Amino acid sequence: MARQIELKRGDRILISRTDRLGDLILALPLMETIKIRYPENPLDILTSDYAAPLLKNTKYIDKVVTVNNDRLKKEKEYQTELLQRIKESNYHTALVLFPDKLISRLLYEAGIPYRIGTGRRFHSIYFNYHIFHSRKANRKHESEYNLDFLRFFRQGVLFKIPRLDLKNRELDEARKLLTLDRIKDDFLILHPGSGGSARQWPLELFIELYDLLTKKGLAVLMTGSDDEGLRIRQAAENYGIKVNLFAGKTDLLTLAALLSLAGVVVANSTGPLHLAAAVGTKVIGIYPSEHAMSPVRWGPLGEGHLIVQPYKGSAIETITVEEVATAVLNNMKIAEAKK
Repeated sequence: MARQIELKRGDRILISRTDRLGDLILALPLMETIKIRYPENPLDILTSDYAAPLLKNTKYIDKVVTVNNDRLKKEKEYQTELLQRIKESNYHTALVLFPDKLISRLLYEAGIPYRIGTGRRFHSIYFNYHIFHSRKANRKHESEYNLDFLRFFRQGVLFKIPRLDLKNRELDEARKLLTLDRIKDDFLILHPGSGGSARQWPLELFIELYDLLTKKGLAVLMTGSDDEGLRIRQAAENYGIKVNLFAGKTDLLTLAALLSLAGVVVANSTGPLHLAAAVGTKVIGIYPSEHAMSPVRWGPLGEGHLIVQPYKGSAIETITVEEVATAVLNNMKIAEAKK
């Protein structure tokens, strides 16, 4: 039986998840569960400055502490500054979901009494409570690995599905973008990029999918970063196809709002896929067959989502445009039947 950490009213809790956007989203159920079980304790989140805006409207989080990961690795002065910020908050307990070596050390140096992290790593010495699980085995979902940290806390309500709230200002901004591009009817979104976090279905196939779906009379948008937008535009021009391109037009919360308004989102295993699922949109995830990138661990959470994978051992490029198009049309029929 794990030793339960005793918290008094007002003791501050810090949850650290400083890696990618999708990883932060998959940590939301743990954050919401902790807050509902300890409503009398302030809950702060330590996360990357890139992903931090995502938590702006999250009611159960008291404060977001941001970190620039590039500066953290390179600048001693920045490490000292972050350490001071952590010390000033006088945390009682810290949960380190992503075992970054520098973050783990800083939490130790800050003198936080209870520090929970994974065991069997060199920097496990910075923790005094340990989780002994092997995420690399991919036996369960990433969100469930995060929920393992609850063994040190009181029993109670358990949240399993990430949820993100959006304000009217973000939804209005997304609708304004749609109006400017004369998108009035139901639409779907293709998000080809992955930010290097997973093996990608080729961009050229996304362009062919766009062409096939628009010829079937569907309104289709493509999203991505500024850099991804340049690649999408070039690939589309090579095929002689003009695309409704929203890449680079949104900040993170406006992208979330845009995804929430879509009927279906098609994406690789990437942060925006989990973002779409967290705002209630059905997604079609394109996943490779490699065990390390398995949807068992990285699949979208919630009901009504679809996964497309190649035959076991085959390359992701073997997934055909027709397969994905069929998944899109089937998903839309299911959604229409439920209206």
